[in-house]
Amino acid sequence: MRFDDTFIEQVRSGISIVNLVGGYVRLQKKGKDYGALCPFHSEKTPSFTVSEAKQIFYCFGCGEGGDVFKFIMLMENLTFPESIHHLAESQGIPLPQSTKRDEAESEKRQRLLKILGIATQFFCQQLKGNKEALAYLKDRQITEETLHQFSIGYAPPGQHLLQELTRQGFDVQEVMACGLIKEGNSGQHYDNFRNRIMFPIHDLSRKTIAFGGRILGDGVPKYLNSPETALYSKSRNLYPLDLTRNEIRKRDFAIIVEGYTDCIIPFQFGVGNVVASLGTSLTENQVKVLGRYTRNVITNYDPDSAGTSATLRSINLFLEQGFRVNVLQLPTGEDPDTFLRKHGVEEYRERLKSSQSYLDFVLSEFMSNQRDPFSPKGKQEVISQILPYLVKIPNPIERAEYVTRIASRLQLDENLILLEMRKMPARRSTPRFNYSSPVERGTPAENTLLVAMLEEKWASQTFEQLEPELFEGLRTEKIFQCIFQLKEQGTEITTIRLRQLVSDDADRNLIEEMALRSADSPLSEEKIRNSVQELRRMKDERLIRQLQEEIKAEAKENSNSDKIAELMDQKVNLRRKMDKEQEEALTSSRRLP
Repeated sequence: MRFDDTFIEQVRSGISIVNLVGGYVRLQKKGKDYGALCPFHSEKTPSFTVSEAKQIFYCFGCGEGGDVFKFIMLMENLTFPESIHHLAESQGIPLPQSTKRDEAESEKRQRLLKILGIATQFFCQQLKGNKEALAYLKDRQITEETLHQFSIGYAPPGQHLLQELTRQGFDVQEVMACGLIKEGNSGQHYDNFRNRIMFPIHDLSRKTIAFGGRILGDGVPKYLNSPETALYSKSRNLYPLDLTRNEIRKRDFAIIVEGYTDCIIPFQFGVGNVVASLGTSLTENQVKVLGRYTRNVITNYDPDSAGTSATLRSINLFLEQGFRVNVLQLPTGEDPDTFLRKHGVEEYRERLKSSQSYLDFVLSEFMSNQRDPFSPKGKQEVISQILPYLVKIPNPIERAEYVTRIASRLQLDENLILLEMRKMPARRSTPRFNYSSPVERGTPAENTLLVAMLEEKWASQTFEQLEPELFEGLRTEKIFQCIFQLKEQGTEITTIRLRQLVSDDADRNLIEEMALRSADSPLSEEKIRNSVQELRRMKDERLIRQLQEEIKAEAKENSNSDKIAELMDQKVNLRRKMDKEQEEALTSSRRLP
């Protein structure tokens, strides 16, 4: 559904950004604004600021900023239209009339969600009457409370779900579009999930979008997952992020496991910051989704060859997205599910605390794969395998420490490892935030005037002193062009309107930063006047340089040209004007008390 500007503004104005952000992070009053630890990157000193007056947020550490829509998009991994819909629903704001096409698509989606919701209830009801399924879950020590929290159910043999859904008036094609039934060779349809313990997969709004099913007893496949549908993409969802995301954000790390019960049992034992990748190898999209909540992970895959391979693949994906990665390997034959049931939560937490760095893990793994890791050939193989991981460590001190440890383990000279590292291609990664590239600011005079234009108290008298030519060629030229455009339209200049009008992300970041800088640098008439005078001086300096270039060009053509004398007069007069203005400014400043 497309939303017009009027409706978007209605939703925005109906929400307090302080209340919205305060539902996710602990805000503390800081002057007229609020501060907190940034929810988008790990930090020890708060650099995240929220302005009630300007209805924006900005992090001076990582550079993320925006309005209520941007915040909810980042926190809940939503698109812009989804964020509008989400916030409108949360505030009880009626959605506008949509087009027939939008209505048809929305109705189709709602019917699919309704089918999956009914299927979830159906499986839960079937579980209550099946002694074998209940006995299996009881043997796994899954409590009734956990069954309810995760909506765990049972799919009976036969075509019972299909019969129930058609009885309720749903078309076979709709049910098939949900991935709940299949079509046989003879054209008959049958339930996709039969004689299986059912684990619903939810979106972040707790609506069922797919299922995973474990066979009860013998049979293949042991686990069966829903196919890709209009509602569900395996590569973009994590199980059960709808239940665990808040704990992940709170603890600032996530535990990555393989299976459904590897999530369910830890959650039941009070370890709530855990997710699984839904029976597929971890994907880049899943890593990006997780990055909305933390940049720190501990992988805890099964300690077998498949689990080791999955760990190595996931390490690379996490490092490419700028995560810090540790690895927890449980004893052979154990997974999080069995370990917690056998040894308890305290022992598992201790294992988490002592989890090893990904580099220690890959070094041990690569050394164990060599017949003789201390032979010249063995050392060469291990170094060639571990170098791609080593060069991804961004901190040079930490990297140097690992070089020393690797050299010690392999009984090798550190300089040889450093020499091999220099031969590696430049590190390419896509971390979420680029801390080496802070917001490019304008001159102090530009910044002061931008802050003034974003302050209701100072905007009018500041604008009266400005003219577009003052900003030509400067960092803030495009921003002030938008300011003049808003003024010409008779539109009030606000931080949100201005950031919507500019097209460059760097300009948006600068606007947000300057909008929240006013408390650090109070404005005054003198400060604004001096800034305008400074920009006038800079403009005149640009004109003088331009005249000088014209004089040089004319001299090459004709050294006796009358135009040279004319240009020289212009340059002298401009310099006199600048000197006079400077003297007047000094005199004026001396008169001030």
